[in-house]
Amino acid sequence: MNTLDFPQSISLTITNHCNLRCQMCGQWSPEGYMHAQKDSLRREMTLADWKRVVDELAEHQISSLLLRGGEPFLFPGIVELLEYIHSKGIFISIDTNGTMLKQFATDIVRMGNIHLTISVDGPEAIHDAVRGVPGCFQRIRDGLAQLEAEERAAGKTISRSINFTISPYSIQGLGVLPEVARSLGVRTISIVPYYYTPEHVGQRYEQELRSLGCPAFSWAGFHHEESGVAAEVFQEQYRQYLATLGEVYNFPYMALSEAEYETWFRDPLTPVGPLHCTNVEKLIDIQPNGEANFCVDYPDYAFGNVRQNSIATIWNGERAEKFRQYRRQSPLAVCYRCGAKFMSEMGN
Repeated sequence: MNTLDFPQSISLTITNHCNLRCQMCGQWSPEGYMHAQKDSLRREMTLADWKRVVDELAEHQISSLLLRGGEPFLFPGIVELLEYIHSKGIFISIDTNGTMLKQFATDIVRMGNIHLTISVDGPEAIHDAVRGVPGCFQRIRDGLAQLEAEERAAGKTISRSINFTISPYSIQGLGVLPEVARSLGVRTISIVPYYYTPEHVGQRYEQELRSLGCPAFSWAGFHHEESGVAAEVFQEQYRQYLATLGEVYNFPYMALSEAEYETWFRDPLTPVGPLHCTNVEKLIDIQPNGEANFCVDYPDYAFGNVRQNSIATIWNGERAEKFRQYRRQSPLAVCYRCGAKFMSEMGN
């Protein structure tokens, strides 16, 4: 039995369904990998399946978990699932595009013990263009207004933050993002650079996974030969962002310097930040079909399925350890431009 025993950081990707088509998304962008896997949407786990997963997490005294998608609020029975997790005393973080907050605001506030991370790509025109659906920024605004009204009525506060993905599609919105956050009543922002994988990097990644007995599909969703983010444009926007933060907190999920950001966008194979990834020691992500992996954004390497075995069994299994040993030696090709490795550093 592996001495790691049980993961410390838990990500539940409860559905790959999404109501948006974001230009930088690895799942549903024009090159997103879900277009070739639409049949899998019919094989996602049920509410009962996810409850069994939560039961095991509670048995191991997990104190918090992350729900993500797709768009998690599209999961059938999402309220019942949230209530079940809440009944186990587990804190819930939810990554959401924010378009369905108005519909679920009452339930969110009623339950409490929830943090919302809402994806925002800048002011309305830029956000809607990035997201591929007109009116989605206004739906976020309406949802947050409803949430605030429910909070006042209940005398509760739901923590929330904005996540901004720096990409060629959104870069012109970075400088004004603090003002956008203030207009939405949100006081915490996290900014992250988007992933881009040139063909030669993707092919190298495919070879690496082939040596581990696994096909690679996810990199194609991030296929771009260049980042498309010019250094001078980034510098101007980033400095404006920092200068106008005021009381808005810049949460350092990826605490990169200006020079590191510029390197990130200039060369996909120059290392930025730490090369090690503690996800293989700490984090499990469970995909909608029950397959478990170490990386929420590149979920190719599955080391077991919670429909057939417990989390503890697959976490300590030979297939998981095989990948750990490989990753401990060196990063995979896509790891140079992956921000998911920072997830397990955040703690519970």
